[in-house]
Amino acid sequence: MSFSRRGITAVASAAVAASGGCLWLGDCQGPARSRDPVSQVQVRNGPVKLSLEAHRVDNKLLISRNFAAASAGEPSKDTAEKGKEEAPEKKQGNLKKRERRFQAYASCEHDGQLFMTAQDFLESVTKQEPRARRHRQVLTDEDVVRMLASTPPLKKGSSHLFRDMWNQSLFSYPDYLFILSVLTKPQQHFEIAFRMLDVDGNKSVDVHEFLKFQAAVNKSSALRSGEEADTSSLLCHFFGSRGKSVLKFTDFFGFMDNLQHEVLELEFLNHSQGMRVISELEFAEILLRTAHISEKDVQVYIDRLRRRLDESHGITFDMFCNFDKFLNNLNDFSIVIKLYTVAGHAISRDQFQRAVKACMGYNLDEHLLDTVFKLFDTDGDGCLSHEEFIVVMQHRVQRGFGGKRTGWEGFKACVRKQVRTQG
Repeated sequence: MSFSRRGITAVASAAVAASGGCLWLGDCQGPARSRDPVSQVQVRNGPVKLSLEAHRVDNKLLISRNFAAASAGEPSKDTAEKGKEEAPEKKQGNLKKRERRFQAYASCEHDGQLFMTAQDFLESVTKQEPRARRHRQVLTDEDVVRMLASTPPLKKGSSHLFRDMWNQSLFSYPDYLFILSVLTKPQQHFEIAFRMLDVDGNKSVDVHEFLKFQAAVNKSSALRSGEEADTSSLLCHFFGSRGKSVLKFTDFFGFMDNLQHEVLELEFLNHSQGMRVISELEFAEILLRTAHISEKDVQVYIDRLRRRLDESHGITFDMFCNFDKFLNNLNDFSIVIKLYTVAGHAISRDQFQRAVKACMGYNLDEHLLDTVFKLFDTDGDGCLSHEEFIVVMQHRVQRGFGGKRTGWEGFKACVRKQVRTQG
């Protein structure tokens, strides 16, 4: 796993042997230090000296060659250049939709590569626009090692993982694409994704198998600049700081389930302001945020719902989660819908509820279902057509990234191509 031949080629707890003062990481013997994971990397005054064991993955040294130079008393390339103007943005016309969004939200840069923090990623899937910033932060080698060292291990994963890592984390474009591609998929598809990553079929994924996926993404990305960025907080979390751990399906399932819950919780909290419910209008705003319709048309939907609401009972988080899980199974649900629409009929509330039960094994809350029909029933006939509901909600499922061979299909095609070429 390497950032580059010139820059970071490290995950947090490996280092190059040298004499003198130490950069303290992991279990190395040294002076007392804070238990705060962000504070576990300490550099003594003077030239950086490294005295940790060096490790290799795919014959790539897992710590920066710049640190080796620093240990000899020479300033690292990144340290010398910190504070300089960041690299110019890639031309928007040359980028795909996902690449443009990644570039817009990525707040960090190292050695010509763009990186998101966990905060950036969460904002990219819950906010319409990135937060205002004066410039992108240009990271030194020391910054990167410190941020990777703070990555929680897989056994400490939770539905607060990304909020815990926040701005002390790094995610490359392949990380972003991987997480986004499986974020909105039904849980039964998690196993399919895992089996595609498990190239040798031994029911576990090692770092070499995962890097094949990343290499395929980097090869096709216009954001690629110089050497591939082959390490990140995601790799440290999945495979440990030395890249020696393997990823089992139960851990993979837990990671994705926790992430889905975390993103939904953050979306809900953004509107609830700590309250137990959000309003029906706020629920509608969340659903329509990534719809490929104009702001004027969004307002038409909102105004329609406002006129039809008799009184507000609110939408709870459990109701919100159940509806989102249903949307993740929208492809299965659309098959049932088409059985009615092919015959020229729209679907009634009772038929809608039966179709949900068939796909999910549970019914949607009646008040939430009433809200959905009041929002999407354009002609007021008490029924929903394929165009009225499915087409709009597909963009919600894909977080606004529609189009040919994107999302799940793009992910599968990418992995298949890489297995054929390198398998």
